[in-house]
Amino acid sequence: MPRPTAPEPASTIFVSIAAYRDPELLPTLQNCLETAANPQDLRFCIAWQHSPEDSWDVLDDYRSDPRFQIIDIPCQESKGVCWARHEIQKRYGNEAYYLQLDSHHRFSPNWDDTIKDYLHYLQATGHRKPLLSAYLPPYHPENDPQGREIDVYGQKSERFLPQGVIFLNSHHVQGWKEMQAPFRSRFLSAHFIFTTGKFVQEAPYDPDLYFHGEETSLAARAYTHGYDLFCPHRPVIWHEYVRKGKTKHWDDCADWGLKNDRSYARYRELFGMESPARSDQEKAPDHRFGLGTARSLAEYERYAGIRFKTRQIHKETIDGDLPPVKSDFHTGLTNTVKVCIDVLKDALPESDYDFFAVAVLNEAGEDHYREDCAETEIRSLFRADADDRFIHIWRTYNHTERPHATRVWPHSKSKGWMDKIDQVIPYE
Repeated sequence: MPRPTAPEPASTIFVSIAAYRDPELLPTLQNCLETAANPQDLRFCIAWQHSPEDSWDVLDDYRSDPRFQIIDIPCQESKGVCWARHEIQKRYGNEAYYLQLDSHHRFSPNWDDTIKDYLHYLQATGHRKPLLSAYLPPYHPENDPQGREIDVYGQKSERFLPQGVIFLNSHHVQGWKEMQAPFRSRFLSAHFIFTTGKFVQEAPYDPDLYFHGEETSLAARAYTHGYDLFCPHRPVIWHEYVRKGKTKHWDDCADWGLKNDRSYARYRELFGMESPARSDQEKAPDHRFGLGTARSLAEYERYAGIRFKTRQIHKETIDGDLPPVKSDFHTGLTNTVKVCIDVLKDALPESDYDFFAVAVLNEAGEDHYREDCAETEIRSLFRADADDRFIHIWRTYNHTERPHATRVWPHSKSKGWMDKIDQVIPYE
């Protein structure tokens, strides 16, 4: 990649890390500092959501370090990851750059100079407000650095969740080794954002979001505030994905479901998918957490290949093509529906099932889509995860209307047709 000729700006980086009972927090901080070309320029702010039961994330070694701000949050007082990131951003001190991470990462040598070079190059080539973000390649704590994957990932989407939120997938980017510079992206990743520090002031985190919807709403807000979205074309930082057995916020929070439902409603309102009625006591969402005015939502939709109100996604977005959409926007939109039917194993006590009638229903109780399970698939569903209390039946199809409910009607060789298992899809 050619080096930019633009003058070097001030060098400080505000590093946002939301950590929730994470044994990888200390190794992440150590590796981040050891590999940085200019560790003196890093300004960390950590939302330290911790429990007295844990001993692995004690931050005593950093409390007297002037580069660190530590927000001490007992885990039972946490309101979720978006709330934590919002609390961090309140401590932003006009640093030149903003770097958002999770608390489980590894870094390449001189990673800070590398991502600054990428950003400067984009600025020098006409992008006034570039933003770098990606689903980073994985590392594995038990096998590091040998287990780091050397690859570059892009982001795509093939479906909306029933609650109206776009579900994102990662995909391998073909030909990344031949790329000379960062490439355009239609979405962003919450575990890696690097841009100018002004982003914190222009598109601050919405504390009322909970989890799903965080990334696509922030991508649209960034784009409508004038930010151009890019993925790094080389692996620079790695992220831990599996985290099996590690405590998440929803494991500790009894009312996480209520927070999640409110978050879904906030997302749908942001994108004009609904206009909820409010009492005089209820406040409208803070305008600071809305869309920007530099570009319209319609411009983002055409760029990204999405139509929020009708829950349609363009074929190029589903295929993971680089944005913007190059073919006709309207004819390329599809109505892909992907439904996961979760059935408690306790509701399926027999050992000789040979057939499941599986249907997605409309509001009248009629088949919206039907694709049954034969005996081979049934066996596979029960073998998938012996420790899981559920079996998970996935169905993907095209339809212009939203599904209302699902039905699984099991048949046993010895007992014949059993009770139907009907479940309404939770949109709200």
